[in-house]
Amino acid sequence: MTTTTHRIIIDCDPGHDDMAAILLAAANPAIKIEAITAVCGNASVDNTTNNALRIVDTFGLDIPVYRGATQPLLHRYEFPAQFHGPTGLDSAGAELPAATSTVAEGHAVDAIIRLVDANPGEISLVVVGPMTNVALVLALRPDLAPKIKQIVFMGGSSGEGNVTPAAEFNIWADAEAARMVFKAGVPLVMFGLNVTHQTLLRRADVAAVRDAVPGDNMVADILEYYCGTYYRFAGADKPGAPLHDPCCIAWLIDPSLFEISAHAGEVIVDNGGAYGQTLIDLRPQDPAHDQREKNVGLAVAADPERFATLVTQAMIWAAERVSTRTQDVAS
Repeated sequence: MTTTTHRIIIDCDPGHDDMAAILLAAANPAIKIEAITAVCGNASVDNTTNNALRIVDTFGLDIPVYRGATQPLLHRYEFPAQFHGPTGLDSAGAELPAATSTVAEGHAVDAIIRLVDANPGEISLVVVGPMTNVALVLALRPDLAPKIKQIVFMGGSSGEGNVTPAAEFNIWADAEAARMVFKAGVPLVMFGLNVTHQTLLRRADVAAVRDAVPGDNMVADILEYYCGTYYRFAGADKPGAPLHDPCCIAWLIDPSLFEISAHAGEVIVDNGGAYGQTLIDLRPQDPAHDQREKNVGLAVAADPERFATLVTQAMIWAAERVSTRTQDVAS
């Protein structure tokens, strides 16, 4: 019998790769998802909350979904539709059905506070969207910082950005929130673009998901939409599309998939081109004289083959699960 290794809250803005992260966690019995908390980011919080409900309903996941922050702390921007579509979770074919369940009572911030307070040192926050909800938790209850086991997040980069030359989207979308989280003293494990661009979902991986369930296969359709959008922007010659958010879950399942290095890091909130940059100090220093606080565990390298295998197996599990549920309803 497999025991639970990690109890997590997934704070997200679904999002295709958010969906993949949720399903990867749900497919692994060593991980227990205590709650999903939605935040604005890839789309409005109405859409991201609805998408989270559609995911748990479609795949039969017994996980409460909480609605979180409607807008960033200070930053204002138009929610992007170019990568995830107007709903935030568009498909190349079959769409996820409409949600049949309803959002859990209470705000996402209150849910995080309640779960962490009741389980000190046991809950990891997996943050794969902007950090608004988490910053509000730490602003309301700074005493909770030592009670959070760790914050494992997809965001930032130790190199170039994507939404700007300096900044990755999740951090840029609410840089003030991210700066608060970086300074809160909670153990941080960062999966930035520098490593997620190594973790590709390849054409053969999507084909394997499709082949596992012939006919209607909404998981493969959704993955194809995501990859197709990337190819349109980055070039059709690319071997695959970076699958960012599942890196956080993959590391919890198998830490040997990634190399983690401790560094000092901060988030830039100044006006100008550096807004939203995660400034990671990569300078080599003599440990005997290096007094900098290394507050970020930075993922610097990945095993892309094993990562792709892990994620593909989980997506096949999800495709087979929804197919079985559909057949059960039909019969």
